[in-house]
Amino acid sequence: MEVQDSNNEESPKTTQNPSQADHSSWSTGFSSSSTTPQKWSPQSLQDKNRKSAFQPYKLCSTSTTVLTNLQRGNTQAETLIPKTAELTFHMKAGQGELTTQDILKEDDVDVLDDKGLTALHWSSAYGQYSTVELLLNHKADVNKLGPDEDTPLIFAASGGHHEVVKILISSGADVNHVDHLCNSPLMYAAKGNHPHTCQELLSQGANFGLVNLNDDTALSIATESNCTAAQVIIENYIISFMENSTKIEEDQRM
Repeated sequence: MEVQDSNNEESPKTTQNPSQADHSSWSTGFSSSSTTPQKWSPQSLQDKNRKSAFQPYKLCSTSTTVLTNLQRGNTQAETLIPKTAELTFHMKAGQGELTTQDILKEDDVDVLDDKGLTALHWSSAYGQYSTVELLLNHKADVNKLGPDEDTPLIFAASGGHHEVVKILISSGADVNHVDHLCNSPLMYAAKGNHPHTCQELLSQGANFGLVNLNDDTALSIATESNCTAAQVIIENYIISFMENSTKIEEDQRM
């Protein structure tokens, strides 16, 4: 949803603004013919085939002509005071800058942005563990659905933020919830080639046998997408699961 899992799974990404999200541009499921992930994730903010759910901040910047004019002597040098954009409640969550005071100012910790996402969706998507923990401590709905029936756990799994995945599950997140395309958190972790996240989800009861609208499982998604790190984790888990099931059946016959 980048193979460098051991280095990148937990790295917070540059926060983006969802104000221009185009949900209609998200595709209708995973398939072997797909060349890019069909769901927003921090690692693929601007792939050429669809818009990200989170667009870049429009921060104020100094005109690029100033330096040229200074060099030519056409402009008198002066101290430039950079302007900063006012961050919304949800943007702060995405950047990991949300405070208790910010939360208390809101009537509802699960207040939605203009695209139907909560601060917990934002912080989970960007792997902002401390902010996720803060929001959960203030009773944020861990299973709140976004516009496409996506939960904070789906966003965290898609980004490979396995520590966030852990705390969401321990707080009651449904590990087998599927979005409107019947894609589970495990499927998104597999598509993103996030082995640590796949392992965490499987160890917490993720169903590897779930099938999405394209009749794909997490394993087939990983295989067809050449996500070998995730594929190995899922394959090994399935083998272990089947061996244990066989042993249990043999013990019951004795």
